[in-house]
Amino acid sequence: MFTLSFGKILLVLLVIVAAWKGWRLLAAVQRKLTQADRRAPAPQATAAAPPEATDLVRCPRCGVWVPNGTWCPSVEACTLRRS
Repeated sequence: MFTLSFGKILLVLLVIVAAWKGWRLLAAVQRKLTQADRRAPAPQATAAAPPEATDLVRCPRCGVWVPNGTWCPSVEACTLRRS
């Protein structure tokens, strides 16, 4: 009824080896996680300076507010152009 064949023995051995390798892999992952927790936290970057404010000026042709020193992109196709 419970005969042992070469295939059954080989299957049991393969299951044991797979469980052993899986246990070792799990232990290695847990070890790396605990080492990462023990490591000193990386220095946090200083708060980035807020972007500098840009002065806006009104376009003399169409009245659109644009950053100072740039050309008005709506000069050619302005629907609000003032005469």
